[in-house]
Amino acid sequence: MLGEDDASRAKPDQVDFLFDDVRKIHFKAYLHYFYFNMAKWSYLQGMVIVPYFALGPTIITGAITLGVVSQTVRAMGKVAESLQYIIRSWLKIVELVSVYKRLREFERRILAAESTTLKT
Repeated sequence: MLGEDDASRAKPDQVDFLFDDVRKIHFKAYLHYFYFNMAKWSYLQGMVIVPYFALGPTIITGAITLGVVSQTVRAMGKVAESLQYIIRSWLKIVELVSVYKRLREFERRILAAESTTLKT
């Protein structure tokens, strides 16, 4: 839009200067999403193996049967599944917090503008 108002701002070097910060913000956001997704999927995949590691010594010694192992693994899976709700919903939670913050700031600026208008 700045380039439409003034032809000197539509030059490639000026456009690059104007959008450089926008690009940096987006790349930084994608990098954080990548780290978060790596941690999330590592946790989700790791929770599949955890019950077997926990039961490893009793399985090796033969102290429990396959039926008990499968029941324990299924029970631990239910617990892990209930904890995964927060992880799977995290992006929606962050989006809602972001919308809340933007609306709160918008309302604050409206009230500030109204108070300034009333004073004059």
